[in-house]
Amino acid sequence: MKLEIIQKKAHVAKWPADQLTGTGFVLLSLLLYLLPEWNMLPKNVELFGIFMFNYCLASGFLVILIVRGHCKFTSPGFKPEHLFQFLVLALISCFSLNREIPIFQDSVQWLDLYLITLGVAMVGYTFRENLPVTARHLLLFWLGAGSMLMLYYSLYLLPFYLIGVIGAFFIGIGLHVLVPLQVLVCLVLVALKAYREDGRYLYSFGGGALLPLLFLVHFLGQWQERNDLVSQLQHEYIIEDNTELPRWVSISQQLPPDYITERLIKSNLVYQVPSDHFSGWDLPSTNFDELKRHDPFVMIASLLFGKPALQADERVKILESLYDARHQAQQRLWSGLHLHTSQVLTQVRLYPQFRLSYTEKVLNIRNSHPGNWNQQEAIYTFHLPEGSVVTSLSLWVNGTEEKAALTTQSKADSAYTTIVGHEKRDPSVVHWQEGNTVSVRIFPCTPTEDRQFKIGITSPLQSENGKLVYENIYFSGPSAAGAPETALVYLQAPATALDLPAGFKEQKPLEHRYHGSYRHSWQLTLAAPAFSTAAFTWNGYRYHLAPQRVTTENFEPDRIYLDLNAAWTPAEATAVWEAVKHKKVYVHDGEMVRLTPQNLDPTLDRLLHRSYSLFPLHLIRKPEQALLISKSTGSSPNLKDLKGSRFSELLAENLSQGTFIRTFHLGQHLSPYLKTLKELQLLQLNTGTTEALQEQLRRKIFSITAPAGEVVTMGAAGVNIIKTAATTLAPAATGAAAPDHLLRLFSYNHLLQQIGANYFRKDYIEEQHLEEARMANIVSPVSSLVVLETQADYDRFGIEKSKDTLGNASIKSSGAVPEPEEWVLIVLFVLLVASLTLKPYLVR
Repeated sequence: MKLEIIQKKAHVAKWPADQLTGTGFVLLSLLLYLLPEWNMLPKNVELFGIFMFNYCLASGFLVILIVRGHCKFTSPGFKPEHLFQFLVLALISCFSLNREIPIFQDSVQWLDLYLITLGVAMVGYTFRENLPVTARHLLLFWLGAGSMLMLYYSLYLLPFYLIGVIGAFFIGIGLHVLVPLQVLVCLVLVALKAYREDGRYLYSFGGGALLPLLFLVHFLGQWQERNDLVSQLQHEYIIEDNTELPRWVSISQQLPPDYITERLIKSNLVYQVPSDHFSGWDLPSTNFDELKRHDPFVMIASLLFGKPALQADERVKILESLYDARHQAQQRLWSGLHLHTSQVLTQVRLYPQFRLSYTEKVLNIRNSHPGNWNQQEAIYTFHLPEGSVVTSLSLWVNGTEEKAALTTQSKADSAYTTIVGHEKRDPSVVHWQEGNTVSVRIFPCTPTEDRQFKIGITSPLQSENGKLVYENIYFSGPSAAGAPETALVYLQAPATALDLPAGFKEQKPLEHRYHGSYRHSWQLTLAAPAFSTAAFTWNGYRYHLAPQRVTTENFEPDRIYLDLNAAWTPAEATAVWEAVKHKKVYVHDGEMVRLTPQNLDPTLDRLLHRSYSLFPLHLIRKPEQALLISKSTGSSPNLKDLKGSRFSELLAENLSQGTFIRTFHLGQHLSPYLKTLKELQLLQLNTGTTEALQEQLRRKIFSITAPAGEVVTMGAAGVNIIKTAATTLAPAATGAAAPDHLLRLFSYNHLLQQIGANYFRKDYIEEQHLEEARMANIVSPVSSLVVLETQADYDRFGIEKSKDTLGNASIKSSGAVPEPEEWVLIVLFVLLVASLTLKPYLVR
């Protein structure tokens, strides 16, 4: 008896050899499948080759099962779980084939996790006899959940069954469409078998099957509610008389920016939706650059309740405004699907005494498409600190660095579009965008070699509590996740209280280096030295720093305008109302409405649910006597998005050049709409808390930093840049010679100051604006930098490389030019050396 128990225990403890073999096959197949996902596929291996490896592994293991006698379906001892590992291999083969014949788009993340969990559960259940009862219940729970997913796939593939059977004659590949149905049948057989062993197992399986159904019911309810809201808002827009803003703005302002709304708006743009015949292929071409996805919940919801009745361009605008999707919405000439950033080199030169920095980013772009011939277009969006300007661009062509030429936006765009769209040769271009961003385009990016480009950005250093702060300039575009990065920080002079991010080490005096994986966000701080009044001289003018002139003026507004949206808390709105209720207070609710104790609560309840606001500055009466109080959600349309609307036309007609609106902003982070208005100096901004606002109102004051004459303000740095004639008496210079970046920053901010309210007019570009941009070689609303392959290309598009400019900035040059008095000293020194050298010969 004891011997039988020992033998039985030994039998149970023995791991089945066939299942172990199958597990090894599954791991190998999964590894092969993931190679393209990890960008580790060898250049000479095609995706179809990976599929064939996966297919052979699945077929080979099926042969093993047949030889071992595990496929005798009519046998009383047949165990359906023995087929699980083969079916997992078949599922991997299915998704590998899907890369070549995309019946499904790429799965969303939760679906990937769902499939992985099901695969683990199926492989784990083959060892059920070696597992405790609790583990069996848990595995059956996940098998039950997986059965619902296989039911979905089986129904989704129903229209392809006939094609699959016909395709089975081609080495059996067509049978892949039947794999989910086979898995579903096998899961049901396992559940019935487990039920016969112990009825409680059925509860575990059934509970797992119920879980995804509960999530689905919740999603469907939210989808229907949100879709009905879109329809309601469309009807209300038609009924309203005041339609200054486009329809998509009115709708997006009142949609909650959650994941349900995002999927609803992205249906048929990003997410697959059923066609009229439920073929799964209805995914129209769109310029929205986001990886197309398959989400079963979206498929089912759009099948049952439909898609929102919005035009594709309206959906894109809503996504730009609610989800900061401007990078994805940029117009593309070629795909960028297989591109990623393979290397990043960041070089930063700090000029603390001049309160500025210069950053160069050198990026390598890799095309991981498995074929040798494939051309793609890389598009990057660089997010710049306030007041920053792009001052250089380079593209490596045939191994040689080619520097950009400055021209008008229209010429640069025409040259790039013509060459990329028709001639398919090497260009690169950088354009200014609203909201402190620029876009960079590079073409072509091929699998044969990495493309390399460089962008240079001049930025003010932010001043905070006696310290200067440098923020890393980050980008959106081809992913740099896992890419190696080298970052170098150069100082002009020893700094005190220097606080570098982790990983930076002193390489040599005044140079610090980091090498590791790419980091999206980092900053460094240092004690602020006394700023230098040394000047940079160019074309008869001097550019130097001076303390920022902040004037505290007596100001008691006649009218208060509240820019209300979801960023406000009820407590903030109540506190502000208590501080201003004795004055005339207005809000915009389709029209300008005066706020009173009677309409206060319903108005706040309605407006504080708006996803964002676009306060109509043109409706502010007597702006010189008004105060706008605002707060930003961080999302909003850009001014460019509104061009052509009645709203934009009224702004152009009613905003006068040289005037500004006093604005108190709660918090530091502005919406894109307010950022651009501030850059154009249409707003004079004070920031702070509700307490600070209450104090200003009590004391009847407002701080003004608006520059006058040839002066621009670097607000974040707390200094002004002043332009004076070189012949005038200048302040005594302190410190090293000034870099040319002073002129570049002055020109950029002065240019925006000159454009101002004219930005809303179609003909706002003037020759004087172009000349200022050319002189400083800066990217602006009127100018772009472009690299073309040959001089003939520049000549063909009328792009001249002007000689009377600063040219492209460089990290290796300080950019300093001697001042007039310094030139005198240099000449005297040269004459002295010459006289001493020639004196012996002259004496003879």
